[in-house]
Amino acid sequence: MKSFKMKALALATLGLGGLVMAGSAFAACPAGASTANGGAWTSQVTLGGTITISSPGYGATATNCKMDTQYTSNGSFNQVTAVDGSPNNETAYRARFYFSADAVTSLGAFDAVQIFTANSSAPYPSSNPTLQILRLTLQGGGATGHNVGIIAACDNGGGNTCVATASIPATGVSVVEIQVLTGASGVGVVNYWVNNNNSGTPTGSVTITGGNAGWVGVKEARLGLATSTSGFRANHLNQILSFDEFDSRRQTFIGF
Repeated sequence: MKSFKMKALALATLGLGGLVMAGSAFAACPAGASTANGGAWTSQVTLGGTITISSPGYGATATNCKMDTQYTSNGSFNQVTAVDGSPNNETAYRARFYFSADAVTSLGAFDAVQIFTANSSAPYPSSNPTLQILRLTLQGGGATGHNVGIIAACDNGGGNTCVATASIPATGVSVVEIQVLTGASGVGVVNYWVNNNNSGTPTGSVTITGGNAGWVGVKEARLGLATSTSGFRANHLNQILSFDEFDSRRQTFIGF
């Protein structure tokens, strides 16, 4: 069983090239981690914000480090993400990461930010085209918690998207795993596990009406802050959203 290289840390020193057998070792915090130099990630985007490394990390790297992202200016096109270019039009794709919004205070019901996207190599369809096969958002969910939005590309959905929502606690570290299968109607599907370590029972699935074969497969993944509401940018400048232990594979449940 093969997997993509695991990005165990924010900008870990694990190598990028090719595919390896499932399982990998964790790395210590890399020197100069605020840049992509030497990291397992292909690159990073810091438009209107910063990426830094802090300690401790989450999960198995609790004694090491994690990736901290923040907006430092209020721009509608701001993006602060680490980019993984190792997928190769993958029609079966899994990814898992830890994240915490503890430092994002008073996340309101109209405050939302994209935290992960799986992109295709070319936009589809010709009308209302997009690269995004799947995107995940963090949304304010009221006094008792927050929500993760799951927005999947689909041929027959409104605006070519099919959506679902999962609840997470307002504080603490959450773990999200997704599985994207690309194909015709009845084949294309997105399954998701949110703070759920039971491989056989996903937290939910997004029904991909009409399939998602036109997007071909996952070519790139981005982790961090991207498209956001004006309320998020106005209310949460310089507040840190942290990520750790990103792992992507073609097959097999990753878990935590």
